[in-house]
Amino acid sequence: MNAAIRTIDNSTSKYLKMPKEREAFEKCAVLFLFALYVMPQYFGIPIPVFDFTVVRIFVLILLVFILSDYGRSHAFAEIIKKEKLSLVILPYLFVTTYTMVIRADANAFLNPFVEFLELYLMIYVIRDTIGVDRAVKLFLGFIYLLTILGLFEAVIKVSPFSFLCNLPGIYTGRYIRAGHYRIMSSAGHSLGYGLLLMTAMPFAGYDVEKKTFNVYRRPLLLFGIMVNIFLTGSRSSLGMMAITFVLMLLFSDSAVRRKNIFYTISGIVIAVVMVILLRPTFIGRYVMLQVTSLIDAFFKTTISVNYGANITQLRQSAAYRELLKDVFDQDWLNPLVGIGRSRGFKAAINGRVVKSIDSFYIADFVRYSYPGMLSYIFFLLYYGFSMLKDIVRTRSALIRMIFVGAFGYSIHLYVADSLQTLKYLYVLIALYICCEKVPYKKQDDKCRYIGKRESKYVKK
Repeated sequence: MNAAIRTIDNSTSKYLKMPKEREAFEKCAVLFLFALYVMPQYFGIPIPVFDFTVVRIFVLILLVFILSDYGRSHAFAEIIKKEKLSLVILPYLFVTTYTMVIRADANAFLNPFVEFLELYLMIYVIRDTIGVDRAVKLFLGFIYLLTILGLFEAVIKVSPFSFLCNLPGIYTGRYIRAGHYRIMSSAGHSLGYGLLLMTAMPFAGYDVEKKTFNVYRRPLLLFGIMVNIFLTGSRSSLGMMAITFVLMLLFSDSAVRRKNIFYTISGIVIAVVMVILLRPTFIGRYVMLQVTSLIDAFFKTTISVNYGANITQLRQSAAYRELLKDVFDQDWLNPLVGIGRSRGFKAAINGRVVKSIDSFYIADFVRYSYPGMLSYIFFLLYYGFSMLKDIVRTRSALIRMIFVGAFGYSIHLYVADSLQTLKYLYVLIALYICCEKVPYKKQDDKCRYIGKRESKYVKK
């Protein structure tokens, strides 16, 4: 009798704990997304060889949850086995593996492997626990937070995240150009924050409830992101901001396109008038410095000198961009095996010493040579064309938003290294993989989706 009672009690206790365990996993999943999107790489637990950043800590916690439960571990394994992503990234992982072995460089494999692992975990937690709509709302909340903190940073002239720095050698300090502080937020460099904002900007146009895309859906957030991009002091980010905005305008729902064109023209006129009026002020001169610096970069002029730019730096920057094209012609670089990640790049090219490479694709060529660079470009092109195909097939506003962000980020990588920001591209890819791709059917001159749009992944 006592044994039977003990058995019933144990069974009851086990099943009572299950909802709490699932609730704990859900909270860890949300914290994982927060740590991945918001927290800096230099915050964590310092240990020899492999620092435990806060993101890696939550990766380990989620893996413990997944591997300790048969249902979760089976579902996670099914994602790895069945998703096309695994085949698409396989060539790149193969290159990173043989580079690790030949160059005796563990980071050559570990760095991209951990980033792809984070991608798979995002796919799993979005499908299993959070759902696409809630994930988009979470990312929107993170973007609002970063945008507000970016404006605050411009006032105090130091990143608020810098006070969390406890991993040495990652935080790079304050950046000043032409006497102006360049904000960097949680990224390690102002360019890195610019890359982050390229992926964040299209979120301002997506309506989660109505499933529509309108560039002016959240005008205050859009304006805040644009101001943050100006404050990074990055000419390339400023140029990509203009391209991303035009794409958001073009990919907006057709019902609001004409109205948006009117708003855009009106906004440009008002902005020009405001800049002219504020030209003698600090704000006006700063805006003119950024705009004319971008013009100088494209047309090789020196207009920005009139607003405080350094002519020597402008010429050195232009010469540096030209030198980068000759990296492919260096005889000491093996065309099949790159130098890996642990060895720094330093070479004399046409009589000038180049120590860093501000282009992800050229940098990846140096790290993994042609096989690595081309296999990663294949990965980007595969998902780019897949998104375009699904935009035509489904007319999905969410996929339009994702494509604009991924396209802007990928183009930006031509003039900037990834600077530990690939995870923001992977946020978009995870949302794309998880979102519904229901074909549409045109009826009574209105586009209607076939079937219900309820998520099959969110548990009721």
